[in-house]
Amino acid sequence: EDADCLDDGDGDKHVGNDNAQYGLLRGIKDEKHFKLVINAILGLFSKDRALLEHRGSLVVRKFCVLLDAESVYTLMAEVLSSSCQLSPEEKRFNVVADDDSANGPSADEGKAEEPVVFSLEFVSTMVQTLNLILLTASELHGLRVLLAKAFDRSTTTVDRKVDDLFDTLFKCWCHSPVATFSLCLLARAYEVAFELVQKFSELDVSVGFLMQVDKLVQLLESPVFVHLRLQLLDVEAPHHAPLLKSCYGLLMLLPQSDAFRSLNDRLTTVCNLRDNLGVPPASLTRSSPPTNGAAHERQAVLLSHFDKIMDFHRRARRRDGSLANSKAPRRPVPTAVNGSGGSHYAGEPALRNPMN
Repeated sequence: EDADCLDDGDGDKHVGNDNAQYGLLRGIKDEKHFKLVINAILGLFSKDRALLEHRGSLVVRKFCVLLDAESVYTLMAEVLSSSCQLSPEEKRFNVVADDDSANGPSADEGKAEEPVVFSLEFVSTMVQTLNLILLTASELHGLRVLLAKAFDRSTTTVDRKVDDLFDTLFKCWCHSPVATFSLCLLARAYEVAFELVQKFSELDVSVGFLMQVDKLVQLLESPVFVHLRLQLLDVEAPHHAPLLKSCYGLLMLLPQSDAFRSLNDRLTTVCNLRDNLGVPPASLTRSSPPTNGAAHERQAVLLSHFDKIMDFHRRARRRDGSLANSKAPRRPVPTAVNGSGGSHYAGEPALRNPMN
């Protein structure tokens, strides 16, 4: 019912009415109602792709402004991730209990709530949409600042909250490889980004995949990634080698295009700077900067999850392909007619030879 606030009487979905916006957000400060509304919004996007395409960005940005970008993105990521991990045993009804007994029984008390299940295609599309908003919307500047601290080596203190935020988004973003790579660049997780770009050779490099890479290269020229372009100048820093290799890996994925030439020109400038400073190229061949055991284990867990999700998508594509082949009409098999020298389709009566 909360999602109906996006639909007027004529069926035209919109979020332009302030009263509707605040009516949608009224009473969802607690976690239970917050999740109900997020589930409703994602369900509406899943059923109406035109709404997602034309108004999805506006809806998400409004939620981030009126509520909290970190909470909205975290909950959306958790819902999308869990929707693809439901086993047949887990597809039971969940009873929603009301913790506030002082106000009497609510409309939701004892109500059976079905688990939210979305298709892999929708989850991938939704991740790409959320990622583009994260990289471009000014309303999410604070969230980008938080993510930039996830792999900050300038401090020895570990912010568990920031780490959990990145890990939650990463595990959901794995449904879109290019979005996952861009998240690592945004969070300055350059070692993870380099490991990811090497795994791209094992993926199905489709036209859509290359279009996403092309779009990411264009976004690298935007103000959001100014920190990355400046860090390319720090040729003697430990992070420079994996960062430069990640960018060159992205370059190798691209066909000859404007995006290829744009990224190639920038990387050529960096290499010229290194040569002018007299930094030996051998420093680029050294191994990744040393990390402590906890950081190394964390990266291994993230990369293992990426492999698992990619395998999940491959198996789903094979299953869908097998189902499509099984439903396709089979062409009749020609069989020879005994003694006629001609042929007819199996299951059909043989044509009589008019000469007999």
